[in-house]
Formats: sequence, C-alpha cells, structure tokens
Amino acid sequence: MKIATKIALSTLLTVGSLSAHSLWINSFESFAHKPGHTTVGLGWGHTLPIDDILNSPKGKVIIEKFTITTPDGEVIKLHIPENKTVDPTLETTNFDLYPADIGLQKIALKEDSKKGVYKIQAKSKPTFYTQYLDKKDRKRLKLKSKDELKDVKKVLMSVKYEAFANSYLTLGEWSAQKATNEGLEIIPKTDLSNVKVGDLVTFEVLFYGKPLSMSAKSKEFITAVSNSFGQNDGFSLLSYIKKGKAQIRVQSSGQWMVSCNHKGDVTKDGSLKALYGKADQVYHGASLTFNVQ
Repeated sequence: MKIATKIALSTLLTVGSLSAHSLWINSFESFAHKPGHTTVGLGWGHTLPIDDILNSPKGKVIIEKFTITTPDGEVIKLHIPENKTVDPTLETTNFDLYPADIGLQKIALKEDSKKGVYKIQAKSKPTFYTQYLDKKDRKRLKLKSKDELKDVKKVLMSVKYEAFANSYLTLGEWSAQKATNEGLEIIPKTDLSNVKVGDLVTFEVLFYGKPLSMSAKSKEFITAVSNSFGQNDGFSLLSYIKKGKAQIRVQSSGQWMVSCNHKGDVTKDGSLKALYGKADQVYHGASLTFNVQ
C-alpha cells in the first residue's frame, strides 16, 4: 500500500507579523492497525508540522474550504476551525495560554475503501490585511481594506490574500492529477506516494489554468524546504518556473513543503484597478508537501 502525504498551501506576505506565514495541510498517517487511518489538520506560521494557531491575534487566516475528494469524485466536507480571533484563557508572568483548534480529525479507512488517490484540499477566504501606524504611532493590523480604516497615520502594508492547498492520500496506485483551473495551483507530475532521497520531483504551476513563467517583469519561482533540510537553518531550495514547469531534487528524508507565491500590483489603470485605493498588492499562495522515504 502506497501513501502520499502532507500537502500544504503557503503565502508569503512581506511586512510585519504576517511575514513568511504559511498555511498548510498536515496528514499524519498510521497503518499500525489495518486498514489504517490518517489524522489531518491545518498548520499556520513558519515551521512544519505545527507552529501558530489559525486564529492568532497576531495574524489569523480564515478557512473557507476544507474537503476530501474520493477517487470516484465524491467531495466530502471536513471540519473547519473557528475563525474568531481567540483571547487567552490564562495570562501569567511568563506566558499566555490560548486554546487551539487546528482542525485535527481522523479519517479512518475501511477494508473495502476505494483504491486510488484521495485529494485533500483547503482554501482560505479572500481577505484584506492592512498593517498601519495609528495617530498615536501604535502598530495595528486589521483584516480590512485600507479605505475602511480610520485613525491611520501611515499604512505599512495593504494586501489582499487568497491561498490554496492540496494533499494526496494514495491507496494502491498513484494516478496523474488534473488542474482545477482555480487560483494558484502546484500540480505534482511525479508519483508522490514513493519519493526517495535523491529523486527529482517535478511540478506544473498554474494561475487560473494558465502556466506561470519567469520573465524580466516577474521572477516566478517555487521554493522547497523540509523539517530535515533547510527549515531550521532558515534557507530553502529554489527553482524558477519556466512555461509552467519547475522541479527540485530532494535532499533528505522527512516532510517536504513546496511553495509558490504570485503577486500582482494594484494600479489605477491596471488589471487590478477595481482594488485601487483598497490594497497595494494581491497575493495568491499555494504549497504542497509530501513525505520522502
């Protein structure tokens, strides 16, 4: 039985407390007792597998969709965590204690489970993030467009952000994955159920169905990092995207995360002119993680 794991979605915001935050799907698989199960959940922050809470007061993400699709196409909704910003349940001299709902839930397989690839997906709600100094020079972060804010002395960051995630659980044989043509997608072109150290893993990267590609105006790329390579030392592998294609050679065993971020600048006369005065940039993020044996 081959199992492909942990897919993530990621966004890279450029300023303040949201800097380098990523949202991903973890899939913790166990086959100690047949037919096996996986426990899935959502991660948010900087480091795999679990970092911050999704509704952190220092920058939260709102999940709009969390589903699993069976090999025969049935879409089943998964539990979506509460998105209301959480307050500490206990405050002490040394730390504050916050309750955490990261959407952990067990997917228990059955003896007659359909063989094939189970696709786990998450999507964030399109959300404005504006960081600014108020008139008393206090740094603020609001999930509002900048034209909705009051008491603003200086805007430090104003973006609209949306992210997409995929995770694949494979029972039996891996099968090729198709584009959804929704948002930013990293589509694996390699069998993720059996990746080993040293393997070359290839991807297709699409933005609303169209291939991304680096150019003089836009340096499109993916990054790849693992909890056993790069992450703890603050670096990652990088592959430029050419005609929608990118690839990495995995360097170690463990969980790997591949991420891509696509930025569009809001101008008065550009393609994003409807957002002029509301945000300065629009970010779409996607990432994918998998296990390397």
